[in-house]
Amino acid sequence: MKLAIAGKGGSGKTSISGTMARLLARGGQRVLAIDGDSNPNLALTLGIPAERMGDMPTLPSDLLRRTAAGTELTQSLEQIKASHSVTGPDGVDLLVMAHPQHANTGCLCQMHATVRTIIDAVSNDGRDVCILDTEASPEHLSRGTAIYADALLAVVEPYFKSLETGRRMAVLAQDLGLERVALVANKIRDEREEDAVRAFAAKHDIEVGGLVPFDECFITAERASEAPLDHAPDAAAILAIDEIAHRWAGVGVGNGRA
Repeated sequence: MKLAIAGKGGSGKTSISGTMARLLARGGQRVLAIDGDSNPNLALTLGIPAERMGDMPTLPSDLLRRTAAGTELTQSLEQIKASHSVTGPDGVDLLVMAHPQHANTGCLCQMHATVRTIIDAVSNDGRDVCILDTEASPEHLSRGTAIYADALLAVVEPYFKSLETGRRMAVLAQDLGLERVALVANKIRDEREEDAVRAFAAKHDIEVGGLVPFDECFITAERASEAPLDHAPDAAAILAIDEIAHRWAGVGVGNGRA
């Protein structure tokens, strides 16, 4: 399964992406997480120490070559993982698309194309999962970066601007040809907010792919520079994300508790 996780900035898409990756890996699946945000923060959510975030390896710009049929990787996926990935807790392999260090250095078009081709190269074996944590914009859809994903989950909060962003991303994902597109409602405090999300989704004919309750564990984990799964493994939000992971990409998914 190849999942793209999208959403407005601050919606919680990276927290959900990283937690899902860990939970799937604990369930016995081989998980490749790709941080496709030019402001990468997925490593911390995966439980990689904060002091390592400044020197995380990023994908080089020479991984693609043009052929008569289009483009192809210059290395196998296993070679790319061996040289440019970091293995985090629970065995999740992390690739970071880019981390610009200087201003006025140009666009990341080549890197989006590289990530697109890497996703295509991921095995379709049921034990393999690729999770793409996208940029907090429609960039991965307008550039077709997520075209080889099997599904897109747009993480939304129960407020109009966030919901409207999710709707726009769903429209672009469907236009890109993704057959499975859904909203994941995050930070839900009560039935009124849940009803608002469901009404918006029904009005625009978009599936609701899961609900995650508002949970202070994400805030306190952030303050402690810890992964939410390590900080509060029994939190209600973690259990909800576990259920979403199982529904969308899981075979024998579980949080590893006895």
